[in-house]
Amino acid sequence: MAMHVATTKHEPAATKTAPVTPTHSVGEFYKAYEEEGKLVGYECSCGYKTLTFILECPRCGKQNSLKDATFKGNGSVIAFSLQNVPADEFVNDAPYAYALVQLDDGSVVSGWLPNAKRPEDLKIGDKVHWTKSYKIGMVFEKD
Repeated sequence: MAMHVATTKHEPAATKTAPVTPTHSVGEFYKAYEEEGKLVGYECSCGYKTLTFILECPRCGKQNSLKDATFKGNGSVIAFSLQNVPADEFVNDAPYAYALVQLDDGSVVSGWLPNAKRPEDLKIGDKVHWTKSYKIGMVFEKD
């Protein structure tokens, strides 16, 4: 009878790379958003764009290919859901639409539309724009 012996393959240790220095901090993200009314994020050399704070590109994995980018906040609704039973922060605003917005600048972001209270108030493809607000989250309004 033949005996099968399991072997393990040893992978070489991962090579260490130099620490990544972000081009701006999380604090600068919020300052730009809350105080200056700007949407800031990153653009990678591979074309990926995001408003999310990242240290490496989730598409290509490069760490040192990110540059600062400012987004205008105009876009189109690509998906939405009406929220009738909201989180505590939004209890006085319900119902409202929570939406995914494809920005004209190339990124997809999530946000909410406090004035979309019924299904007929919002459609896929509707043009929206980001508006600076004292309310929590990214607030959009229909054009």
